[in-house]
Amino acid sequence: MSEIINIPGGKIVGVRTSVFTIFNQDKYDPKAIPTAWQEFFAKSAGLEVAKSETFYGASIPSMSMDKPMEYFAGALVNSDAAVPSGMESVEIPQGAYLAVEHLGPITDIAASYQKAYMDALVASGKEMRTAPHLEIYNPALNPMADDYQMTIGVPIN
Repeated sequence: MSEIINIPGGKIVGVRTSVFTIFNQDKYDPKAIPTAWQEFFAKSAGLEVAKSETFYGASIPSMSMDKPMEYFAGALVNSDAAVPSGMESVEIPQGAYLAVEHLGPITDIAASYQKAYMDALVASGKEMRTAPHLEIYNPALNPMADDYQMTIGVPIN
């Protein structure tokens, strides 16, 4: 199932890593993103960003399968918010996103990405816009549980 949601904009503050797309299995490092999240949680302990009810993974896609994308693990804050020491940020422009639900352990996310970009985006009739691609997480849920839910957000016009 997919729907169109509006993200208010701001910036994601957190930890940045470089990783090849999950669709490039020869170069994809399955530990890169979980490691970025572990680092974010360690660095944000006791800070306001750690109290967020929603966390975001933001991907800045590479236009080549042979070049890694940038991935930010963190929380969405106002554009004028200070970036905590030891963290980085990426601007998230306000706009529409095609939201596609992933259900099941986070380790099974590749099939949901396939569905988002190959099926749901095509069926929506929308075009991607230039903006970070998002993963939207509820931190209260266990990402390894069979009933885990999170959202893949494709920036659209």
